[in-house]
Amino acid sequence: MPSFLKPSWRAPWRMWLQPAHTRERHAEIPTAHGPCTLFREPGPRLTADAKAEGWERWQFLLGEATVLEIDDAALPGLGIRKRLRHGVHGRLDGVPFTARAAGRSLRPTRRGIHFRLDDGRTLSFTARPFHLRLVREAVGEHEVRARTRTGGWETHRLDRGELALLCFLTVSGADQLLRSPLQEVF
Repeated sequence: MPSFLKPSWRAPWRMWLQPAHTRERHAEIPTAHGPCTLFREPGPRLTADAKAEGWERWQFLLGEATVLEIDDAALPGLGIRKRLRHGVHGRLDGVPFTARAAGRSLRPTRRGIHFRLDDGRTLSFTARPFHLRLVREAVGEHEVRARTRTGGWETHRLDRGELALLCFLTVSGADQLLRSPLQEVF
């Protein structure tokens, strides 16, 4: 059965679109593992690009435990999509990862967001002609962990880390990287 991962609470629009200046709660999403809460705070801004783009540190908490941390995120929407194309770094359940978005092609199989973890796993959000899916790759094996159906994600098989990545994808606006470029025109 599809589960619609939509925030039950989101920061006011004006606060949502501005760079974070202190650590504050920005969204809360109800999930099967409990509420997933997004906290944004200023990130490491050591370079001119980082200062200009307003890099932030995003933390996703399931209950009281931090499950997902992204160290060099940017503003939601266009900012985070740009950062994903260049690559972001963080930790998923304490395991470091690098995430990069690939492709803006009309062909769905060329679009994706790939999270490469240091323990050898790769979690990828990929586009198919009529749905999106989350695939876990480990030691040469590919397993589809979740997919969209009738507008929502099937989330009943996900572990905490995969669920936090899915919350990140939906609340940040990064899922637009998986959509056809024609959808932006029409």
